[in-house]
Amino acid sequence: MSDAVYRYFRVKHRDMVYLKFVLEAYEGMNTMSTVDNAAGIIRIAVMPGFVEEMDSLLAELGGRVPMEPVSWEQGGE
Repeated sequence: MSDAVYRYFRVKHRDMVYLKFVLEAYEGMNTMSTVDNAAGIIRIAVMPGFVEEMDSLLAELGGRVPMEPVSWEQGGE
């Protein structure tokens, strides 16, 4: 996924499963993974060609679920 665009967010643990469920419905557009479970940091890898659509979806989801954008430098990303 070297061409993917990465978005990182801090979310509450109880919201991780909900977000994963919703994002999986957009198969082929993104993948979500947890990069720091203790801190509640998730990574959303957005596939090329879907950045605008996913940013719109993430903005909509942010109105429903608290999602704090964060910088993430660990893990070689």
